[in-house]
Amino acid sequence: GFISPFCPVQFVVLTIMANILHPTETKFEDTWQKGDMKPTTLKLLHQQSVSKREWQNLFWDVHHVCSWDDHGGEKLYDALRGLILSFISECQQRVLGHQDDAALLRSYISEWVKFFAQCQYLPKPYMMLGTRNNKSGPGGSVAPAGSTQERPKDGMLVEKLMLDLWNESIFSTIKGRLQDSAMKLVHSERSGEAFDTQLVIGVRESYVNLSSDADDRLKIYRDNFENSYLTATRAFYKGQASQYLAENGVRNYMNYAAEKLREEDQRAMRYLETSKESHSLHK
Repeated sequence: GFISPFCPVQFVVLTIMANILHPTETKFEDTWQKGDMKPTTLKLLHQQSVSKREWQNLFWDVHHVCSWDDHGGEKLYDALRGLILSFISECQQRVLGHQDDAALLRSYISEWVKFFAQCQYLPKPYMMLGTRNNKSGPGGSVAPAGSTQERPKDGMLVEKLMLDLWNESIFSTIKGRLQDSAMKLVHSERSGEAFDTQLVIGVRESYVNLSSDADDRLKIYRDNFENSYLTATRAFYKGQASQYLAENGVRNYMNYAAEKLREEDQRAMRYLETSKESHSLHK
């Protein structure tokens, strides 16, 4: 089965043991290509079973590379970035293989849920890449060359990398289709048709969790999903309300408006973000 989160105390102990037992230099190329480092990382990405020994060795190997290979941090960062990009490309091909709106949403949500779960696990063995004590000397800085981005909080570099790569690749490529497909389903519901509400909820949740900006975790959700939802709502009622008023008169229209407001309040509670940081329900 899959491993449990690694205890920070164990990491400290392993670090001390590594310095004692392996005082000789460790080269990135030997550890990544010829050892278990790359295979274990691939297993994690694909949510395959990882033994306790493989899991602990990955912490050990990351420490060695960052400590004993000049610029080992940069090399490891670049290799990890390439591996994650390749994995995301495979996800993208599977998602884009679907033409039907519901199938596209279902496939994207499935791929995202699995990837997001790994955003909680994969960064743990690589947390040394994002710590302040690895920004100079052996292992060097792992920030991309020429980068002007703020340094992430300690231990957060790989999580940020994973979220940013997903955002820049698969999400940026198909977010238009995702939003259009989700809004079509909401339109169908407003027109009295039934559908799987979890498809829209799943897309919303992916937007909420995708941002790597610690100061504004809802930016991607707000700029994309929420904006599309509000635009679609305005477009729907702009046509419906005028037609209903013309056909049924003012008194019936007022009752119609009150009923639709109640429906939209309930719909917003289902499909929009309701956390304290969000103001979606007040728009």
